[in-house]
Amino acid sequence: MRFAVVTTSYPLRDGQAAGHFVAAEVQRLSVEHEVLVIAPGTHNEAAGVSPRILRGAGRGLFGPPGALARLRERPLRALGGLEFCVRARLWLEREGPFDRVIAHWLLPCAWPIAAGLSCPVEAVAHGSDVRLLSRAPAWLRSHITRLWLDRSVSIRVVSNELRELLLGCTSWRLESQVRVEAMPLQIDPQLERTAARRRLGVATNARLVLLVARLIPEKRVAVALRAVSRLPEVRVVVVGGGPLLAELQQRFGSVRFTGELARPQALEWIAAADIVISASQLEGAPTVLREARALGVPVVACTAGDLAERAAHDSGLWLI
Repeated sequence: MRFAVVTTSYPLRDGQAAGHFVAAEVQRLSVEHEVLVIAPGTHNEAAGVSPRILRGAGRGLFGPPGALARLRERPLRALGGLEFCVRARLWLEREGPFDRVIAHWLLPCAWPIAAGLSCPVEAVAHGSDVRLLSRAPAWLRSHITRLWLDRSVSIRVVSNELRELLLGCTSWRLESQVRVEAMPLQIDPQLERTAARRRLGVATNARLVLLVARLIPEKRVAVALRAVSRLPEVRVVVVGGGPLLAELQQRFGSVRFTGELARPQALEWIAAADIVISASQLEGAPTVLREARALGVPVVACTAGDLAERAAHDSGLWLI
């Protein structure tokens, strides 16, 4: 079968954390199918292999720490979004037909890029895209809803909370087309706490508290750090980059900030931690927290998304 995956978040290099969950899905599909990926970035095309990747610029709109943060920093980057939408749609029409198109992120991938295609379309919602859609004008939400109903677009969301939000801002007539399915995790089973600490230079008896997040207001990293500052004799490390990095470094001088790391390095920090914390209240099925629990690391987080449901069956997930 021939698949096209349209996404605004896909790794630009091996090990990059941004879009790793999309790349993992693409790799699984590529085992048995021919896959074309359309994503932002410097234009390059690898012919004769699967997945084949077409990259269409974007003028700096897409990439860490996220399109919304980049747009706030420089509003003219919106032109890059328009450029990517046009290129992606042209490529879908030129490279087709496809047996299925998978659009990761409702906006702009499921709409407008994949809108009205004759082949089956699956839209995947991750969180910020649903909240962005919920703030769109009512006429636009009605227009998108009609398109998805008319074309029987299959919609996958990563949490029950996002499902409720999506149906509430579109139409409950879409209910039968929406399913909840968390993105799969890819974690090296060899990751182990003692070895990770040795490689990272963390003492065996250190009490390591870890945050892994994009340093943007929505992640509420400062809130988490203020809470952690009350704990005695702990070492605090923040993994991640973003526009708030310099401000947070100035405010929390005793905290180590690593900046953005490749995903294997970030996973190593998680494996080495005594606890991972998150103050975000806008997560659907937080990947970092799921990774921590998969590695056996306890988590403290705010109640968000499907975490309450998970905590009922996981004694290592503590919600406040």
